[in-house]
Amino acid sequence: MKILVVSSKYQPEYSGSGLRAHNTYIRLKKKFNLKFVVLSNSIIYQGNKKVNYDGIDVYRISPPFKISKKKSFIRNILILIGLIWEVYFSWMYIKKNINKFDLLHTFGNTWTIGFLTWYFSKKNKPIIRELCNDTNNPLYPIQFQRYMKPIFKKNNTLMIAISKKLEIVAQNFEVKNIWHRYNPVDENKFFIDYEKKFFLRNKLTRFSKNDILLSLVANFIDRKNQLFALDVLNILPKKYKLILVGPLKNENEYYFEKILKKINYLKLNERVQIHTSFVENFDEYIKSSDIFLFPSKAEGLGTPLLESQVCGVPVISNLIRNITDNVIIDGKGGYCLELNPDTWAKKISIILKIPTYVLVENAKYVSSMCTSKFIDSEYQKKINELTNNEN
Repeated sequence: MKILVVSSKYQPEYSGSGLRAHNTYIRLKKKFNLKFVVLSNSIIYQGNKKVNYDGIDVYRISPPFKISKKKSFIRNILILIGLIWEVYFSWMYIKKNINKFDLLHTFGNTWTIGFLTWYFSKKNKPIIRELCNDTNNPLYPIQFQRYMKPIFKKNNTLMIAISKKLEIVAQNFEVKNIWHRYNPVDENKFFIDYEKKFFLRNKLTRFSKNDILLSLVANFIDRKNQLFALDVLNILPKKYKLILVGPLKNENEYYFEKILKKINYLKLNERVQIHTSFVENFDEYIKSSDIFLFPSKAEGLGTPLLESQVCGVPVISNLIRNITDNVIIDGKGGYCLELNPDTWAKKISIILKIPTYVLVENAKYVSSMCTSKFIDSEYQKKINELTNNEN
């Protein structure tokens, strides 16, 4: 069994979906001897290149120029050239390699993904499409929806919906095979470890065991809404502290500057710690915290909500219908609320009163649905069914 994994972004260019794709197939390779090859596109890197990440060869297809976000005639021309570039080099790669692959698995939305989806379907080869982000249309490219829609009515295709909302979206487009499941959580990293809480806090932060530590680990981008977390912290007593951790890309420097200015304006410098990089030890930041914050404006799922609860750390999240409210049981794993700083501040004091035994029982319940052990076994079954299925 050999699978072509295609992701819109892939390590070392960070994206949640790209990292999950990598970790998933590393596990599947180890457990079930599945072989895989990775193609990716990129936003921050220019030019085609073969790279190696964590022992895996990755072929990156990306135009040799950067496309500005500012609308202009030149930008439209570059987008068109970028489209041609991605499709041409994707075709050059796959036309000589198509017989090597038993299945295509895609993460994200790019012209490469759209073209290879069409090409694999033309060759009647199985396809898995993973919906990673909040969307109202599961087909891509949406400009060619009339050609993409019949592909996902075949028996040998599968669309993965990581939230109830995305499952409903896929159903609305008459997708034949849908697998609604949560993103896998690595049970070897994410588990209750209350005994090390303050050891980890001392290791990772400047805050003490007398503080109440709130954490928010995410990309520094507007959608993740770190600015809102600062508004909440400003209302809370001084014993509440906040740690903000996550990758910062060049294109998000302006947003990051807004965060720094707000910290200074609200005089929160002594109560906020920032770490701007991708962290491998995400689990340790969760375990060192009292509450995990998730004020994101939009999400495909919100895997940290699962990971935190599995660690026995309560969460407070923006209420995103059929997404976050499906992974949090109010009063047991935390709460889902509308984005109002005063309401969040009041609820945070209530969250701290959730008994430990309730958090432990909730952790067991969440684990039963999302551990990588369970989801990997289901992956293997689905892949076998697809490769043995005829259209």
